[in-house]
Amino acid sequence: MTKLLLLPGLDGTGLVFDPLLKHLPEDIEPQVVRYPADRVMSFQEHVDFARKQLPRKKPFVLLAESFSGPIGLQILSDPPDNLKGVLLVATFARHPTPFFLDAGLYLPQKLILNLFSKTFLGRFFCLGGAPSEAVDIFQNALKSVKLSVLSNRLKILAELPPPPEISFSGPCLYLQAKNDRLVPERATVPLQQLLPQLQIEQLPGPHITLLAHPETGAQIISNFISALTDMP
Repeated sequence: MTKLLLLPGLDGTGLVFDPLLKHLPEDIEPQVVRYPADRVMSFQEHVDFARKQLPRKKPFVLLAESFSGPIGLQILSDPPDNLKGVLLVATFARHPTPFFLDAGLYLPQKLILNLFSKTFLGRFFCLGGAPSEAVDIFQNALKSVKLSVLSNRLKILAELPPPPEISFSGPCLYLQAKNDRLVPERATVPLQQLLPQLQIEQLPGPHITLLAHPETGAQIISNFISALTDMP
């Protein structure tokens, strides 16, 4: 059995992974990292928090979605020996949409939350034509996090430090949402410079593609992990 450590998106709750987890095969053991919903933390504190969740001995695969992509890259700068593979989902090394993310520096916290949580805007930016169940999960995840925490995470993305030098040479796969309105295709270019072994596979749907299409996402993840276990 392979452990799958999942680092969540902007909300940090990991609730948007719930439908995905239901479709993962039994030979994958998921562990969702959940950042504190009531405590403002710096970028480095998020990195340290994630590092503390890493399995100490058991082989594992790291999945970093959206907000957590830069956190995952920090982990890859000094990876543990038991890290066998990496999945990056709709993410980036540096923020690719400055106008949107810079809102975290200037807009009132309540306005930021409304921007993400309103059904129409949530669908447009993050969920596209996802079913109403997915929209409800996304909205509930955001509502469970303090406004100040969400605002600070937008600020973190707008002020990300340069990505580190990566020392991980194992298999890496980037899952790219075909209709992502937040992270454009060009975001993969810096990632491929940091990770020359990075492969790209497209998933249907919007930015939060693993919530919108959990069954497809689970199949790709399962195939990736199966290929790792077949390697000599």
